[in-house]
Amino acid sequence: MLERLKGYVQNPVFLFILWMGVGLACSLSLMMKGTYSNYVIFSQSFWHAISSSPLYVEYLQEQKDFFLYGISFTALISPFAVLPRPLGMILWCLVNCGFLYYAISNLDLKKWQFAVVILVSVNDVFTAVLSQQYSIGITAMIIFSYVLIEKEKDFWAALMIVLGTMTKLYGIVGLAFFLFSKHKMKLTSGLVFWAVIVFLLPMLYASPEYVVHSYKEWFDVLVYKNGLNQFSVNQNISLLGMLHRITGASFSDLWIIVPGMILFALPYLRIRQYGNESFRFLFLSSALLFMVLFSTGTETYGYLTAMIAVGIWYVKTPTQATTPGLNLFLLIFCILLTSLSTTDLFPRFIRMDYVKPYALKALPCTLIWLKIVWEQLTQDFVRPSD
Repeated sequence: MLERLKGYVQNPVFLFILWMGVGLACSLSLMMKGTYSNYVIFSQSFWHAISSSPLYVEYLQEQKDFFLYGISFTALISPFAVLPRPLGMILWCLVNCGFLYYAISNLDLKKWQFAVVILVSVNDVFTAVLSQQYSIGITAMIIFSYVLIEKEKDFWAALMIVLGTMTKLYGIVGLAFFLFSKHKMKLTSGLVFWAVIVFLLPMLYASPEYVVHSYKEWFDVLVYKNGLNQFSVNQNISLLGMLHRITGASFSDLWIIVPGMILFALPYLRIRQYGNESFRFLFLSSALLFMVLFSTGTETYGYLTAMIAVGIWYVKTPTQATTPGLNLFLLIFCILLTSLSTTDLFPRFIRMDYVKPYALKALPCTLIWLKIVWEQLTQDFVRPSD
């Protein structure tokens, strides 16, 4: 009976239906309630670009917040923006969910490992779709940049990196895998080629002057938004925000970010380990977690990325034989505090009085990220994990 259940849960068809079913149920709920303001911002950006209207100003009659993505994003959203808004929103959410599932399925994971990653992160699919977030697609692009470099398809890996970077900056995280490429010149030339193509793409429907000016405005609005995020309860749910809120101190984020970057980069010194897949997998996990933990723009929905990273770490860590109890504890702690703390399964008073005010969602992921860095610096990856 247990074996049958195990086989059922590991079935890719079941996992796909579960993953996409969560996305569909959430998007249908949004359609019925008429609450999909983020998608409105996304879709309106295309029409603003078509009419050469400013992208980075408030349109209070149309939307509730600023547009915060590069003008190249307007090309990505265009197929959805031309559809009736409810249909476009549903398809937008489902395409992003499907893209991310497909990216994870292309990782070199055994059936049980793939099942763990999906099951650990599926709850956060609901949270991300609830906000109609593009971060779902960005995470897929980062994973695909890793996958395509692994498969020696560096030209297409470059597309994922450039597209993610020129639409939401976070795609630049894909460069974390540059040193693992066996074709660095091909990857570099691909980056240059796709940067030109993606930069010019919006000029199919907007003037060159408008496109160049929009990129400049994008930088300015990101700097402005970063300043606002530091004091928002609903944003900066990161390691940065957690330390600010717990200590009550006002200090430059660079005091945290710079040591974090050093810790992240130190494992690159272990060049002899580059040939081991588990070592490279932990870099993928570390990069995804770093993106969430060291950004002032991190919101609740961003933890889908973190939970995928945690799942990858758990199934690929070389310490399953030496610290299995600690690994399992960290995984369960992360599921409870990071993933479930935003649901009704979690005591409301703990969520409202402690988790939200102090950004404690970041705590388990921070501990796991530190353990990943420790493993990368100390473990021998010659023997791959099962």
